[in-house]
Amino acid sequence: MRSAALAALVVALALTATLATAAQAASTRQLCARTAVLRDSPKGFVIARLNRPQGLRLQRHSADRRWALVVVIRAGTVGWLPARSLCRA
Repeated sequence: MRSAALAALVVALALTATLATAAQAASTRQLCARTAVLRDSPKGFVIARLNRPQGLRLQRHSADRRWALVVVIRAGTVGWLPARSLCRA
């Protein structure tokens, strides 16, 4: 009984890790525009300038879907850029 419960727990943990990895991979994007400006908020202050190809992790879109909240993978910088600057998934 105890080994069956342990086996079920191991399987559940493996599935959870697989789903988390798949979700993370699905949100990884690249910058398609030649250059883009990363801002602290939509239409806010410039915090970085990015060049293609830059790896980004998409967090979410603004309500009007014109802006994307991203994390620059190498630097860890978080900011907003125009959604049209991202490659389509």
